[in-house]
Amino acid sequence: MKSHKVLILLTSLALLMTISSCEKSTFTSEDFTYLELKQGLYWDYDSYSLDAQGEFTDEVIGSKTIYLGEAIELDDRDAYPLLNDSKTDTDIFTHISADFDGIFLYLDEINLNNYITDPSTTTNIPILIPGWIKVLDFEKDSWESFFVELNTIVEMDTIAGKILISGQREGKIDVTYKGANYSADLVKLTFDLAAKVDSPTTNMDEKRKSDMYYAFIEGIGIYSIQQDPNELAGVFEGRKEILINHGF
Repeated sequence: MKSHKVLILLTSLALLMTISSCEKSTFTSEDFTYLELKQGLYWDYDSYSLDAQGEFTDEVIGSKTIYLGEAIELDDRDAYPLLNDSKTDTDIFTHISADFDGIFLYLDEINLNNYITDPSTTTNIPILIPGWIKVLDFEKDSWESFFVELNTIVEMDTIAGKILISGQREGKIDVTYKGANYSADLVKLTFDLAAKVDSPTTNMDEKRKSDMYYAFIEGIGIYSIQQDPNELAGVFEGRKEILINHGF
């Protein structure tokens, strides 16, 4: 079994074993001010590529607008769809929710069959819906957004592994937005996957890790998103998106 196939199969099995456990929020807009969400809010972003050192280049390679759709209840949380006007620059998260505990993004349907490059692979992997991922915790410096361990046998292969999505505060950073200076909350969201396989024909020990960095400006929203390459999410080139405008 090729390593890429094993990692994808491990991921699909593990995520299917996990059920989102987020509790429903009871806040009102009058109580909560860090990020007030309402239908029609929009954020404009310019996109930049990342160089080998992880620094973003000066050239704008794309732009997009994210705006909030009508509020719905999704997996027991009050949620707003993140509507993207770009046809080529898609996002892995589909909804946003916020309360006194933190800010959450929804990791919706993932079709891992699109990422299989081995032509001999015939496995039809089910569609995955991981659910709500906490990207900012207002009280903790580090937190676990998603975790599962797996020990199983697949086609005579003994597979052991884990999937972990964790968050960590990186402190405050000074940013300039529309000519004004702000102190933004910087957060690192880490995707960590490990798989060990023993079979009659293959012995493999694989690890994959990638990071996303979010900078939040209180009262405004997400100022920047830096995405390292993430094969699981279908992101093969790093990029950074920076806020240039927002409104209602």
